[in-house]
Amino acid sequence: MGYPAEGPITAVRVEWTGARYRIHLVRGSGGGISVVDGGARPAEAMAALTAQGVSAEDAEHCVREVEPSFRAG
Repeated sequence: MGYPAEGPITAVRVEWTGARYRIHLVRGSGGGISVVDGGARPAEAMAALTAQGVSAEDAEHCVREVEPSFRAG
């Protein structure tokens, strides 16, 4: 989807494409934007976020923006 960027993550957006989640990671320090696959289920999107270095609490919040009933656990 995208090429990995360098630098700390400063913003995240999760979107549902109809079949899979797409994760947009904005990185500071001139690192740019990465777009990564987030899987087909909310738990997979959360796992993809944490694998990118997003805290579990922030990852759950990001997934809940598109899946309000999602609860990690």
